[in-house]
Amino acid sequence: MNLDSCLRAARLLILSMLLLTGGTAVAQAQQKVWKLNSLKSTGAHKPEVWGQPEVVKTKAGKAIKFDGQDDGLLLDTNPIAGADEFTIEVELKPYAAYPENVEQRFLHIQDPSNDKRRILIELRLDDKGQWYLDLFMRTEDASLTLIDSTKTHPVNEWATIRLTYKNGQLKGYVNGVEELSGEIVYLPISSTAKTSLGTRMDKRSWFNGEIRTVRFSHQVK
Repeated sequence: MNLDSCLRAARLLILSMLLLTGGTAVAQAQQKVWKLNSLKSTGAHKPEVWGQPEVVKTKAGKAIKFDGQDDGLLLDTNPIAGADEFTIEVELKPYAAYPENVEQRFLHIQDPSNDKRRILIELRLDDKGQWYLDLFMRTEDASLTLIDSTKTHPVNEWATIRLTYKNGQLKGYVNGVEELSGEIVYLPISSTAKTSLGTRMDKRSWFNGEIRTVRFSHQVK
């Protein structure tokens, strides 16, 4: 191999490495992990604390316990801003709180100045010590509620809930199993939106249980 060939090969190698590391950096920037192990900081954001939520220990690390009455967190950030597709994942343990907390909204993304665009992840309790997933998305043009009361899970156990949106499809998963799906055209929620945990943003439909981790990604895998 002559000198020119060696130089071309070196340039191609350097370019490939730059593209690879650049793509990795972009992917990392579009993924956010909030570990709920402190009331002072959540995902590098200082939350507004409502009520008296508690930091508790679990077998897999700390979590925040919400009492289902007036505990919640409000964060001045929209982790899915700018995304055309996204994944939101929550690790949580709902308590046995029927009938006091039947309808529980534990994650809410919305710009307070625009109630026409919002996303909520919710659950419902039944009288058999079980819960089932409830998802909601609204835009100026449409709204979509996804719920199936036959897809139940036991209270007082840890579970992972996942919401995904891609190509007009909103889907819901529990512990990796798809349980809900529907069609809606997502209209982006502004970068000035906020995120509440443990309650709706207007302080109702409180969550009774523990939340350990919340993950956001601008991708659906």
